[in-house]
Amino acid sequence: MPDTITFAETTLPPPPTAAFSTTKLSPNRQRLVGEHATLLFQGGRNRQLYRVVDGCVALSQLLDDGRRQITDVLGPGRLFGFTHDGRNIATAETLTFARIETLAASQVEDGDHGPAVAAELKATLHRMQAHATLLGRKTATEKVATALIDLADQFAWRGRAGSAARFSFNLYLSRADLADWLGLTVETVSRCLNRFKRDGLIDFNHPKTVRILDEQHLRTMAGLVRRD
Repeated sequence: MPDTITFAETTLPPPPTAAFSTTKLSPNRQRLVGEHATLLFQGGRNRQLYRVVDGCVALSQLLDDGRRQITDVLGPGRLFGFTHDGRNIATAETLTFARIETLAASQVEDGDHGPAVAAELKATLHRMQAHATLLGRKTATEKVATALIDLADQFAWRGRAGSAARFSFNLYLSRADLADWLGLTVETVSRCLNRFKRDGLIDFNHPKTVRILDEQHLRTMAGLVRRD
């Protein structure tokens, strides 16, 4: 099995709000990648970092018996491709069509991207610690609420009505993906989503689009707001 998959060249304009604004890469360092494409394999050798320009990428690890744990979900601006002893620590898979930008090792080492890489490492460490707490201590309701807030923060677009408490996002993860991310069953994920809808916290007329109706309440349920 190859360590990485090489995709066809595409000429793409740079993103309007690039995370690395100090140095713009040439268009041929960006790739348009199809849905459910494996970009990196867990354990494969890799010497490059990648940035999500558009779309959604899931990082996951597989157990010997085939069970999967999604360790993070990445939106625009996030980096992946970090290694341990030169080998990928996770499999990276697109969950939708995505634009991926390649950062060669020389570009990272020349200092232009150093601050952004350091910031991403800090953010990744924080997310790993938060996810460990979620898996070990949070209830199913808290887990699903946390996931919705995280995905909304990464992918939401605000409505024109002017209400900051009402916004929508594309749910790129299937119910099975959510279950593998949160350590739940598919049935439990579906029950939580349906209960949130009945309670007026969210709405969805399509399984791939979610609208947040009461962001503050959802953040409180997720344990992201300190209760007095």
